[in-house]
Amino acid sequence: MKLNPKLVNIIKSNIGIFLFITLFIILYRDFLYTYKIQLEQSIPYYLYQNHIEYYLTGDKQYDVEAPANLRFLGLWLQFAIYKIFPCIELSREINFPVPYDNYICTTFSSALMNYFCLCSFLSLSFLYSYKKLRLDLPTSILTSMLSYIFISYVEAFTLDRLAVLYFLIVLYFLDNFKLGLILIVLAAFVNEKVVYMLSVLFFIRFFLNKKKEYLPFFISSVVSSVLVIMTFVFYAFVLNHGYHESDLGSEGIYNKFFTHGFARIYSMFMFRQGYSNSVIPLAFTLLPYLLSFFIKLKKSKYFFSKLDILIPISLLLFTAGASMEQTGRYVMLSMPLWLPILSQQVIFFLRR
Repeated sequence: MKLNPKLVNIIKSNIGIFLFITLFIILYRDFLYTYKIQLEQSIPYYLYQNHIEYYLTGDKQYDVEAPANLRFLGLWLQFAIYKIFPCIELSREINFPVPYDNYICTTFSSALMNYFCLCSFLSLSFLYSYKKLRLDLPTSILTSMLSYIFISYVEAFTLDRLAVLYFLIVLYFLDNFKLGLILIVLAAFVNEKVVYMLSVLFFIRFFLNKKKEYLPFFISSVVSSVLVIMTFVFYAFVLNHGYHESDLGSEGIYNKFFTHGFARIYSMFMFRQGYSNSVIPLAFTLLPYLLSFFIKLKKSKYFFSKLDILIPISLLLFTAGASMEQTGRYVMLSMPLWLPILSQQVIFFLRR
């Protein structure tokens, strides 16, 4: 079959857009599935779409509260989608009492935002591997396929997909010095876990790997971390909003981190749900780094360090501050770092 050379060149020069449109069409069942689950709340999740109603009415009962309402980018994106895109209702009546008039449309906006993030993440995973890491075509395609598999470990109904997408965007644009610095600082308004992963990553690069060129990136991550803390403190203490979770009354924020933290981490080895929600996902994130001791990876201008294994391990700190059941989604946020590594290792075994 002979293809039009002009058409081929157009696709090659716009491969990211082509991939996104193709995935957007092919994976539409994923959107319908998540949309229905969100509407009927058949799986418990944090109702970020309620914050759209808060923006519309100012009614505090719909405020998702800090720190959730300080993840501004996701909240603004879903609100913009609500304003721009027409609301599409499911053909069948949902089996759930509608809590407020705009509930269906706010939920549609949240589901559509997450679907945009899914298709964008899969497309960018391929581009990052193929154009930035200079991996071959089969490895890059496999990276995108594995991305679709492992993104199922993060929540599809909240802002997790946006967080892992933004983390990948930062990695993709690190070769653009000014834009990279801006993206790192702005991560403070996306998700505190993204800021944390970037801070640990650049700490490893500068202090442990002795890569001096990463100093500006590390400083930017520190600035971003300070912004996260200052924003939360201002909102929680000065404006007297948000929540203070503490088993010691209202004397501090997240005091259970210190009193129950280790027990929460240890508990993932004590219960069956701990293995499915925590141990197995954590093992997947560590496997590429462990295999890298035995399998030599392709050299790239994008530096890879076995010490990066500290990033998914250190994300257990969020388990200490929350709960054992959340461990899987926390550690999987680091997947943009190790998925290209795992893809190379799988291709290595297949070619033997």
